Amino acid sequence: MQMSGKKHLYKQAFMKDDKQTETKEVTISSGLADSLFDPKITGKQRKFIILLVHSEGLKTAMHCAIEAGYAKGSAVVRASELQNPQKFPLVAKAIEDERRAIVERYKCTQDRSLSTLARIRDQASTSGNWNAAVTAETRRGQIAGLYVDKKEILTGTIDSMSRDDVEAKLQQLKEQYSIDADFEVLKEMKKVEKKD
Repeated sequence: MQMSGKKHLYKQAFMKDDKQTETKEVTISSGLADSLFDPKITGKQRKFIILLVHSEGLKTAMHCAIEAGYAKGSAVVRASELQNPQKFPLVAKAIEDERRAIVERYKCTQDRSLSTLARIRDQASTSGNWNAAVTAETRRGQIAGLYVDKKEILTGTIDSMSRDDVEAKLQQLKEQYSIDADFEVLKEMKKVEKKD
């Protein structure tokens, strides 16, 4: 599958009641599969391919066939045949190549993400939206690996620890946070408070 870097022009026939009403040139942006423009593929087939692939999930193959100019009564059969590699190998190949071209065009890569976020950052800065600009730049830094987000997840509870483990942990916390209190003194203070 090759993708052309140029814009494609082709003539599209507009149909009304199975009669051609007008023909006009239509420009399709770059990035489409070259097999879509094989001269052996008819205009109706080309339109079907474009509608089918670019409307995936929005229109059924039958609706794409009708919109491409095939008769309503035979649209289901036509749509099925056009996708069958035994009956229409060029059309089936063009459908597959166009799907690959779309995946390639919208594939998420590190370079693409960095350039998109840079564009967002620049537009946000220009418009004075500093929060969005800082967020975009932070995300760029994360993608580049400049920021490390460390999280420590501890499992277990104090109930599952032995008395010696609890005392050791308390001593560690006391040293870590420079707590100048004796836990025995605190226990005595609580006892006195309860008596009052």
